[in-house]
Amino acid sequence: MENIDQVIEKVKKEEILLLDMRDFESYMRGHIANSVFAPYVEGRWAPEISNFLGSRNVKAIVLYQNKEEMEIASRELKTEGHSLAFFPYEEFKEWGKFQEAHAKNMSSSEFGEKMEEYSVIDVREPYEWNSGHIENAQLIPLNDLFVEYEKLEKNRKYAVVCAHGNRSLYAAIFLADRGFDVVNVSDGMEGLKRSGYF
Repeated sequence: MENIDQVIEKVKKEEILLLDMRDFESYMRGHIANSVFAPYVEGRWAPEISNFLGSRNVKAIVLYQNKEEMEIASRELKTEGHSLAFFPYEEFKEWGKFQEAHAKNMSSSEFGEKMEEYSVIDVREPYEWNSGHIENAQLIPLNDLFVEYEKLEKNRKYAVVCAHGNRSLYAAIFLADRGFDVVNVSDGMEGLKRSGYF
């Protein structure tokens, strides 16, 4: 394995993939841009990571928060035939002077009270949009967002919605990784309907 400076340089050149095994709340509060959210689940994590790595020809390292989890995950991964380097998240971030990306989750009731503060991006499909949408929202289906995001303005605050909050979560993380100020409406249009905001 290379020394830490070489590893950091390769991460910055996207020659090494970062797998972030911290929990969801920690990842959303702040993560290194373009790292893959791969939370640890005992018994499932190693086979899933093994399959993930097997389907890609890429080097990877793992960032962790909990040392005990890391030790278990490392042992489990070795039984799958993979030996990856593990680094503590905070130290690795400091060593590489990485800026964090922040994708925030907001419930429909919280969002409903502040809706006018955000430019809304709806990542549903057109047929879903046609069944009802937020006034002044912009329709950019999730698959289109990966190209269309370049047309968005960095000085705006964005809120991303979908039907239930799953697709919009991916979209919010993607946009946060590219420097946008963005929140995910965690329970989506269904939550907005239940909360009486739509």
